[in-house]
Amino acid sequence: MTVWFHSTIIATGLAATVAVGIAGAAVYNRFDIPVAPKADRLPIATPGASKTYVTFETRTNGVSVLSRVPVSLEASN
Repeated sequence: MTVWFHSTIIATGLAATVAVGIAGAAVYNRFDIPVAPKADRLPIATPGASKTYVTFETRTNGVSVLSRVPVSLEASN
């Protein structure tokens, strides 16, 4: 039983190592250079307008819930 268990652990580690190697090789854009490009591959999101938030705390017996809501700066009647 222990041989089977340890063999499963080793096989899982080997499969994970191969998967990481394949994923790392997939980021190469050109095959004539031996390294991956050193650029961020995630799109950069533009920051939105800064918002002001207010935190409300609601307490019940043994439970405290914090709610963070944006503050509207427009006057409402």
